Amino acid sequence: MPRKTNRLTLQLPPEFVELCEGDGVTPEQVLRGFVADLAGIMNWANNPRADGYSSNGSDERRMAMEYYERVGYPWFHRD
Repeated sequence: MPRKTNRLTLQLPPEFVELCEGDGVTPEQVLRGFVADLAGIMNWANNPRADGYSSNGSDERRMAMEYYERVGYPWFHRD
């Protein structure tokens, strides 16, 4: 059964696009990688995901979550 995904249209600042271009990666690659790391999405060779999301590794997953928590996202809407 295919996974349900949500489409988002996002205006990217030129500084981010230029950073990516300077490093030879696309903004999509960077954002997909960060999303996969933050969400803990694993793309196993024996069960690949059709949507292309895949974590970059355990350290990257930990650091993405540390960033997310340090910014305070988990607590924005708590009473």
